[in-house]
Amino acid sequence: MSVHLNNFFPGQPLFIFSLAFSTMDIARRLAGLNFPEGTAVMAEEQLAGRGTKGRSWHSARGRGLYVSFILRPSPRSLNLLPAAVGLAASEAIQGLSGVRVSLKWPNDLVVRGQKLGGILCEGSSSAGKNSWTVAGIGINLNHRQADFPRELSGQATSLFILTGKNWKAMELLGQLGSRLKVWYNAVEKGQKDFLLASYLERLSFQPGQKLMLRTGEGELAGQFLGLDEKGGLKLKVDSETRIFYASEIIRVLS
Repeated sequence: MSVHLNNFFPGQPLFIFSLAFSTMDIARRLAGLNFPEGTAVMAEEQLAGRGTKGRSWHSARGRGLYVSFILRPSPRSLNLLPAAVGLAASEAIQGLSGVRVSLKWPNDLVVRGQKLGGILCEGSSSAGKNSWTVAGIGINLNHRQADFPRELSGQATSLFILTGKNWKAMELLGQLGSRLKVWYNAVEKGQKDFLLASYLERLSFQPGQKLMLRTGEGELAGQFLGLDEKGGLKLKVDSETRIFYASEIIRVLS
């Protein structure tokens, strides 16, 4: 394991590990030790990377960008952070490679229906001075199809598969830091209408389409109506308009 410090996020440290169990866990520990906002933790390989709902995140050595950022948002910004991070990641990838990346609410980066990456935001339970959120981003850069586990065959893709070129994680990290700063500042300045409009434009589905969601109540189908002011998904289920914050979109029905 190696650790380096750089001025990547302006004026703040970047920790780079050759091998880590999880960049999220390291960043959470550093956040609890009061490391400054903008501190980033990156790994060439993760043994226990994770995604949403406790799922594992496949982190092949040297094939992807696996990074977590410490943020200390104001309470009003918390619900919009996933949207801000998703926008930053999609724009960073497009800025580097030219590949148009869509967002699959609430956590996935997709290209032509296949998953290119994902985001995960986790926060402290305290509301005190040392409260924090860790924003984790995993992006498939140089994976070949054989690098993915069998269960992801046909579901995941990478920039190499899409472009036939190898990409450097540090170059994407530079783009990501720049775009994350822009969208995080937008959230903190209260520019939620602009952020939500930009997020809606990036979605892999649009208002009027019918979606199937997996929720705590089971699977629900409904018509997508848009996003509420907190980034929740508005769905017309039968004759009722409902808002979901932590569900999973299984598929687009129409």
